[in-house]
Amino acid sequence: MRNRVSFGRFPRSRRVDFCRRRQVAGKRRETDRLARSLGQHSNRARARRLLLRPGASVPRPHRQGYRRRKPDVAGLQEVDNQTNRSGADVDQLATLAEKTGLNGKFESKIELPGGLYGVGVLSREKPLKTAKVYIQGSAHRRVLQICEFEKYVFFNTHFPLTQETRLQAVKIIEEEAKKYDKPIILVGDINATPDSAEVVELKKTWRSIGADAPTFRADKPTVQIDYVFIRNAPNARVVETCVVDEPLASDHRPVCCVVEF
Repeated sequence: MRNRVSFGRFPRSRRVDFCRRRQVAGKRRETDRLARSLGQHSNRARARRLLLRPGASVPRPHRQGYRRRKPDVAGLQEVDNQTNRSGADVDQLATLAEKTGLNGKFESKIELPGGLYGVGVLSREKPLKTAKVYIQGSAHRRVLQICEFEKYVFFNTHFPLTQETRLQAVKIIEEEAKKYDKPIILVGDINATPDSAEVVELKKTWRSIGADAPTFRADKPTVQIDYVFIRNAPNARVVETCVVDEPLASDHRPVCCVVEF
């Protein structure tokens, strides 16, 4: 029996100056909008995928439909946890997990004034095991988040800004991937174009299954730097993949995919 999994790579919720200037209540409203949008679009889509769109409130039928069709897993980057800039009592991932009814797992990469900054996973199924591996960065330390589920493993990351450190990140990911026989899904902001040395190196052992389309900047995307990869699944079938036409939720556009293996 084949397994169908819907998953995606999602950039940060919009915080920029808005979050630093407005009071904590404003940040709560922004997180509420993101949580509502997760339900709105997963209800519209057919196969339980996770899409983002902040803004309009979701009618009760949409919320009920969302509860019946929860997405399988999503990776988020640039997540704040009780930082001064987002609010001392605002745990972004925990709030999203509560609003969506998903399991949330946060992994920090660095400390910021008042709290932590890192990446997070939202999943319908509770992970069997979780781990994190630090990656050297050019400006600050990065992290590879690993969540192991019954049928697959989910890698979530945000690559550094220089090619040298990104190539080192590829090596770290390769070493971690060798530890698993299950299908592995890798999502993240790789900060590199498809013809770059680091993406070419990844493709030697990973299959790119994300949409071949620009993801950055969100308002007028001209370059692809966000990806979805899979390995240990030679017979995997991509049911659908897309870059979401969403210019407001982040400075990157979300990438989504539904795959059977």
